[in-house]
Amino acid sequence: MKEAVSLKLLLVCTANVCRSPMAEFAVRHVLRKRDLRAQVSSAGVEAVPDEPAHPMSIDAAAKAGLGDLSTHRSRLLSKLTLHEADFVLCMESHHRQAIIARAPQHAGRVRLLGHWQAIEIADPVSGPAEGFEQCLELMNDCIEQWVDRLARQGLLQ
Repeated sequence: MKEAVSLKLLLVCTANVCRSPMAEFAVRHVLRKRDLRAQVSSAGVEAVPDEPAHPMSIDAAAKAGLGDLSTHRSRLLSKLTLHEADFVLCMESHHRQAIIARAPQHAGRVRLLGHWQAIEIADPVSGPAEGFEQCLELMNDCIEQWVDRLARQGLLQ
């Protein structure tokens, strides 16, 4: 039996209702598929607490087989949440800048989710349902790369 790994991953976007909740569920899905362990959560740099996930995020996650995102409630990023995270993966560089401005001591563990592809994950909120699905596919590619690298480094078991 595997021991629980204490690695804590935090996914961050703006409002914590579209990208970061989908990414949180996608990371959990990839970890389950590979029989790996980590604590995964999400937050938003400008989130209004306790808001539900965007309906199109819920639909995209369900269509991708990630589970029921309707249970998600938004959470505002706090210094405590940052302090508890081992890695913070954000969607856009302005999220990273906002995080570092709030907690410069954590700059070394804050990266873009699209770091390995040198991309940012654009917000699909004002677009069609297909935009949410494409966003999730792009995040999945990035998540696979992160999980590969973290597992190779022995940080996920």
